[in-house]
Amino acid sequence: MNKRNLLLVLLGVGVAAIAVLCWWLRSSSLLRVPQAPVTAEAPVASPTSTPSSVAQAVPTGRQMPGGAYEPSDPRWKDVHAKDLVDQAWEWRMPINFFGRVLDENEQPVPGTKVELSWTNLSQAGSSEAQTTTDAQGFFSLLNRTGRHLQVRVSKDGYYTPKRQQISFDYAGFWEANYYQPDPHNPALFHIRKKNQGEALRSGEIRPAMPADGTPVRFDLLNGGRLSPDGQLEIAAVTNTEKYPPKIFNWRATILVPGGGLIEHNAEFPFEAPEDGYQPSVGFDMPTNAPDWKPLIEKSYFIEFGSPPRYGRIQVQINGGSQKASVRYWVNPSGSRNLEANSNEQVSSR
Repeated sequence: MNKRNLLLVLLGVGVAAIAVLCWWLRSSSLLRVPQAPVTAEAPVASPTSTPSSVAQAVPTGRQMPGGAYEPSDPRWKDVHAKDLVDQAWEWRMPINFFGRVLDENEQPVPGTKVELSWTNLSQAGSSEAQTTTDAQGFFSLLNRTGRHLQVRVSKDGYYTPKRQQISFDYAGFWEANYYQPDPHNPALFHIRKKNQGEALRSGEIRPAMPADGTPVRFDLLNGGRLSPDGQLEIAAVTNTEKYPPKIFNWRATILVPGGGLIEHNAEFPFEAPEDGYQPSVGFDMPTNAPDWKPLIEKSYFIEFGSPPRYGRIQVQINGGSQKASVRYWVNPSGSRNLEANSNEQVSSR
């Protein structure tokens, strides 16, 4: 091959190589998928606004305590980073707590006993402390470490409600009882002063109920014994099979002859209403009932007799058997005061 032909061949190879390179560069630019920059927070819109019809790619939600998982909350990034360094970090959180105890009239209760316990990495797995409230009802726990804190308050001459928060979580912002201490916004606890109680007739009866709807009456002024002159009547049509099906038809009625009932959900039902009573309440549980349940548990104020007398009852009727349970407190004096003159701690189902 002469020099001229060799030069032509080399020139052709060079042109071909340049063409292949151009084709490869063009193809790779078409196939590359643009990647959004990694950031710990949701991107901020530029001054040139995006059309409203275009959905934002990254949500801007915040994890709510006890709510559904919200992955866009930037605090999750911190949690994952801590997990990589220390699997037990949640039990090393600083614990500071600020509380205040008030009575039923929102007045401070000084001298209230406060018992505190918290889970931690100690050998026992938890630690405890006690304190009392100051003249304005305030108390605090400072400079401890752990995760879950429980707080219980009590004082002689007072009832302690069960329906208030006593558990506080210091690590899990996703937990329903997550707590962020604030000395200017203390957690509130309420206790109720015991007043002058009365000599109530009280007790509990657990009768076997006829399954065919035959009514049964109870004399609440005389130990809850069966009596045709009783102040409370219960009738139920219940299951009679030894092994009932999962769902079955049943019904029940609660009646106060010559008087009535008012349902309540008060934890301290110490004063019966003066009026508003209805003669009876009924429960019908066919198999297709949307709120079907095998038993009912209810609390009522009751009024009966002439002149009227007042009481309160807690009733449970089991539709799967011929069983019922009645707890009762009746004031024979005619007063609407239903607080017993004892140290009994009353709660409502």
